[in-house]
Amino acid sequence: MVGSNRNVGSATSRGGNAAWPWLGLAAAAVIFVVLAACYFGYTVDDAYISLRYARNVAAGEGFAFDGRVPPVEGYTNFLWVLCEVPWYALQPAGDGVLYAKLLGLGWGLAALAAAFFAARRLWGAGAGAVAALSIAALGNVAFWAVGGLEAAQYLCLVLLALFFTWDAGRRRVAAVLAGALWCMAALARPEGFVLACVVISAALLVGGEGARGRRGLALAGIVLLATYGAYFVWRWHYFGMFLPNTFYARAGVTPWSLLARVRQVLPFIMYAVPPLAAAWALGCGGKDRRVLLLWVATFACLALAFVARREWMPGFRYELPFAVLAWVLFAGAWVRVIKNRGKIVAGVLTAAVLVYAFIPGIFLFRETSYTDGLDGAHAALGKWLAEAGPPGSSLATWDMGALPYYSAFPTIYDLNPEGLLSRETTSRGYRPDYFLSQKPTYVVLYSSEADRVAAPPGHWTYGYYDAPAFAAGYEYLFTFTMRPGYHLRVYVDKDTALAPEDLAAGAELARRSRAPAG
Repeated sequence: MVGSNRNVGSATSRGGNAAWPWLGLAAAAVIFVVLAACYFGYTVDDAYISLRYARNVAAGEGFAFDGRVPPVEGYTNFLWVLCEVPWYALQPAGDGVLYAKLLGLGWGLAALAAAFFAARRLWGAGAGAVAALSIAALGNVAFWAVGGLEAAQYLCLVLLALFFTWDAGRRRVAAVLAGALWCMAALARPEGFVLACVVISAALLVGGEGARGRRGLALAGIVLLATYGAYFVWRWHYFGMFLPNTFYARAGVTPWSLLARVRQVLPFIMYAVPPLAAAWALGCGGKDRRVLLLWVATFACLALAFVARREWMPGFRYELPFAVLAWVLFAGAWVRVIKNRGKIVAGVLTAAVLVYAFIPGIFLFRETSYTDGLDGAHAALGKWLAEAGPPGSSLATWDMGALPYYSAFPTIYDLNPEGLLSRETTSRGYRPDYFLSQKPTYVVLYSSEADRVAAPPGHWTYGYYDAPAFAAGYEYLFTFTMRPGYHLRVYVDKDTALAPEDLAAGAELARRSRAPAG
């Protein structure tokens, strides 16, 4: 039970030396920062969606991606967007992307500390150090901390919320903090609200602390419902939609999508099996109600990862909370393994664990090449549009990140059939004729070949390439290349006059982007 867990944990202090677990936490921070530096060149395109929203909020335009009304909720990380707003409000010198990376780095370090204290609370300081070290060695955490999105923020808030939920039945302040932190996790990622409801409900069902404990957990639930409810009412009033537009665009599970997702994430799930199996086999199976809640949260995170139909990003972003909680559980098993063993054996075993923890991170070093292509194509084209485009220009394209962000055009049309940022698509279905009727100034279309129109049979782009209105109204300019087989063909409305020097500059940028491909 609780007492035995703490005794086992204290045995790892080795003769009363209480300093080394803190050194372990410091080493974890160093490992994390070093890996983050190795992955620092990676920036996912979707990060620019949040940055554009934050920039518009700071400019007084509200939570709107572009100048059209009504606004569309094309993000799923409200809290992350809020955290990015101060950068644009203060307008310091530098790039908002760098700020987002440093922000993620800070949340990542806080997540390591939260994991340390969570495992320390359950199994002692030694377990806390191993939990932090294992999570730091899992390179995916550092990868996504600097990738530009909210993954590290969400991890930190979930760990902190769990920590205070354990005490919610004993202390009123812990109950209030638990409810508030679960609300923040829900604002960081929508599935955080479901996870909070699952964990708090499980805590109420498990019981074990009498009527006072149930009142404390009920208070945590009330704080969560009151705070998140207030946000929900605001967003429903502001956006006029029951759920984020991204849910209608990407969420939903069918047997085929579930099978595809299982095949996609199976390697990462298998990676998490050994630490979970060790935790269960070595007595961390949930006899302590706090450990049981940790198990509930772990598998709830895994289940919630399958809500999305697909995930094109590397690094298993949706599955990270599951893996991180698995390593916290493993920390309890590690305490039992090294109990009464010498320091050398304990050190060797810990090193072996860290090597195993790092395995998924090995495959992420190559992903920075993605950002090289993004910078050379989408970012470069967006910056050219910002310089060459007449005032009030509009853009229709399918990649909604760096290209719209750097163009800074007031109006953006999302041509992707998913409709991530198009209420027209999610509410009325995908219709190329609708977007052509809006007469965007620039249209950027996909092609699998650089020098001609090419795409898979039935691809959505043919709805534009084959449209008489498109052929009559638009003129081809040049093609940017992100990578072999992924090209951006740029078209401009024939009534738009461009300066010869701007056309020459755009053609040169396009040539540079295509040079690495051949």
